[in-house]
Amino acid sequence: MLILLILVISYLIGTIPSSFIIVKIFDKKNIFESGTGNPGAMNSYEVTGRKSIGFLVLIADLLKGILAAYISFLLAKNDIKLLMVGLIWVVIGHNYNIFFSGKGGRGLATAAGTFGILNPMFVVSWLISWLLGYFVIQKNVHIANAIALLGGPILVFSTPSELFQITEILHVSQIFTLKIAYTIVCFIILLRHIKPLKELAGIKEK
Repeated sequence: MLILLILVISYLIGTIPSSFIIVKIFDKKNIFESGTGNPGAMNSYEVTGRKSIGFLVLIADLLKGILAAYISFLLAKNDIKLLMVGLIWVVIGHNYNIFFSGKGGRGLATAAGTFGILNPMFVVSWLISWLLGYFVIQKNVHIANAIALLGGPILVFSTPSELFQITEILHVSQIFTLKIAYTIVCFIILLRHIKPLKELAGIKEK
């Protein structure tokens, strides 16, 4: 029953439509029907033309991840399998929102909040991979995101567990399993980047 409780709580937190609410309040627009249709910070900024709204959406999505991770951490009581459920399902809730016919964001900010509250090394690893992808390979956000989602887990598994122990915020004893959860979440997020990557490559969906 506890695993179901964590799953439901995390998923529901993930489905909180931060960008939809914020853009609707401040700009009277439906984020799902504007711009790229992606309910994320970048599209919120582009649709409204206001950096403050994009920043507000970013913070709200980060807080969703932090909240879900913290609640899962408390309920799991150092049971890494239960914690993994919470970490994964909040991102699924954000990316595949049942209240909006399965539509959702790409999950980057929510995942950053989720893993950042446990250990900032996860976010640092992703950022290093992103910067390398953007400045070394090609200056395109979607391509850099994809590279970071693939490179982040590699960097995480290459980083000694001792460094994770030093930098942890919330103590999780089974760091290796936590790294696996991070990899799964990166894959889930990567699935949401397939469409923009296809568009960049000029591949039209049927």
